[in-house]
Amino acid sequence: MTLNKKLFIPGVIGLSFLAAMFVLNFYSLENAKNACVENNRTPEVEQGFLSINWSVSCK
Repeated sequence: MTLNKKLFIPGVIGLSFLAAMFVLNFYSLENAKNACVENNRTPEVEQGFLSINWSVSCK
């Protein structure tokens, strides 16, 4: 039983870290797109799987 507890806590921390990483990366992408719009430009987004690998260019 103690082995399950030893693996449960790091697992929850790891999954929480991954979830936070995806959420913060998504908001960073949205901020980059909004910055283009505020400067009267059109954002062109190249986005990878789950918005992990993305780039924004303003045209």
